[in-house]
Amino acid sequence: MGGADGVGALRPGRPDDARAVGELHARLITEGFLSSLGPRFLRRLYGRIARSPDSFVLVVDDAGKPVGFVAGTLSLGRLYRRFLALDGLAAGLAAPLRLAGALPTVLETLRHGRADHDGADAELLAVAVDPAWRGRQLGVALVEGFLAEVARRGARSAQVVVGAGNERAIAVYRRCGFAPARTFEMHRGTTSLLLQRPLGAGAEP
Repeated sequence: MGGADGVGALRPGRPDDARAVGELHARLITEGFLSSLGPRFLRRLYGRIARSPDSFVLVVDDAGKPVGFVAGTLSLGRLYRRFLALDGLAAGLAAPLRLAGALPTVLETLRHGRADHDGADAELLAVAVDPAWRGRQLGVALVEGFLAEVARRGARSAQVVVGAGNERAIAVYRRCGFAPARTFEMHRGTTSLLLQRPLGAGAEP
């Protein structure tokens, strides 16, 4: 898709984008616990997502610098297993005290990974847009880019988990055709909302 207002087209994220994407996540995504683990941990995670055959990152640039991204996967369980096997030690050393303190939350997240999409074929992992570029529909463009990519890879349905009180994100997802499926507690004491969307012929936009 084409860019607007000086912003480039969406493009596939590369491993060398992981630093910038990790910094965007740490700065802009306050839900969940990943941001608390710091940019070094997130750089490892997004590097692995970019390298994994069944996961991906899409980014949008301004003058060669990522100002927004979306990450997705066709198998959350495989992604987590690959990350633990190939990056777990280095990622743990990048944030040992933070990771130890977040261990219960890590285990809750891994349990969600074992559920592997709750019946959907793909999951949107994270999306963020630099505040300077908000109001230009980049969030919608990134979510639509995610949907197009997972459909291209053969997915027939997609889902995303978001904090039940995150009205701005929920509005973006609903605009892109996601509908609420159920609420649950991924992390104890915090209500999350699962939204799902069918893909392919006959699916509502």
